[in-house]
Amino acid sequence: MDLRQLRYFVEITDQGSFSKASRALSIAQPALSRQIKMLEEELGTPLYYRNGRGVEMTTAGELFLVHARVVLERIHQATREITSLHGMPRGVVTLGLPPSVSSVVLSALTMTLAERYPLIKLRVEEGFSGNVAEWLQSGKVDIAIVYEDRSTASFIFEKLLTEHLMLVHHPSMKVPETVTAETLAPIPLALPMSNHGLRRLVESGLAAYGYRPTVKFELDSLLVLKDLAIRGAAATILPYGSVASEVEGGLLKVTPVTKPWLTRVMVLAMANGRPLDATHRAVVRVIRDLATAYGREHPLPTMTPPLGEF
Repeated sequence: MDLRQLRYFVEITDQGSFSKASRALSIAQPALSRQIKMLEEELGTPLYYRNGRGVEMTTAGELFLVHARVVLERIHQATREITSLHGMPRGVVTLGLPPSVSSVVLSALTMTLAERYPLIKLRVEEGFSGNVAEWLQSGKVDIAIVYEDRSTASFIFEKLLTEHLMLVHHPSMKVPETVTAETLAPIPLALPMSNHGLRRLVESGLAAYGYRPTVKFELDSLLVLKDLAIRGAAATILPYGSVASEVEGGLLKVTPVTKPWLTRVMVLAMANGRPLDATHRAVVRVIRDLATAYGREHPLPTMTPPLGEF
């Protein structure tokens, strides 16, 4: 028994006669009849009743038809899947990004990659934006998501999202509905160290209005910054996405910061002069799609895109 015999058997059944099947299959009718006879001999039972009007299946033929269709469909499915793998990107891609971006985006990214490109294995290196940029330059990571606060010929930047930073605080803290430089300046803050991009953004934003932030705690840890805010020890400045789960759980509250309007641009970074192969380009496409979806669903300024830095 072979697949050719199964195809012949199904075609004869669908056409209702040997003569019509022979024309559809472009095979001589005697040759077609011989193949079916060999199949019947192997099964040990007739599959058809022959009559002047064509053929009619026996009980054994009806039962065999069910299995024959299943076998042929599975073969077709296997062929399609194997064929599709021929041009499918495969390999390992190392992505560098800040931890809070990882905590918000990584699940969606890995699930989308698994669905679209199952042969791609994603590796993730987490670090501050400055460290991630160094890894990209050295080749430790293939592509990166960072914040555009510098210009360099070493990288190619592609804008992904614009974030609006918020005042993050304990729900019991009394703050205006919108926070300005004047009302923000006296609030005790927990902020990253002075060399951190977010810290520089806050300081320069307030300085433009003649104010300086009141920095109570300095530490480069997203988890601790959030914990201090949850405990009411200090407020902090973060994008909404970094604290979305805590806000939804009632542990924290966010208040928009205006005058200064604190925004920053998240970019996809690639090393200049290091071409991306098909596998890397596939990951880049998925990142673009996810960023576009976020931007479309949550445009500025009404909603902060659910991505953050650290």
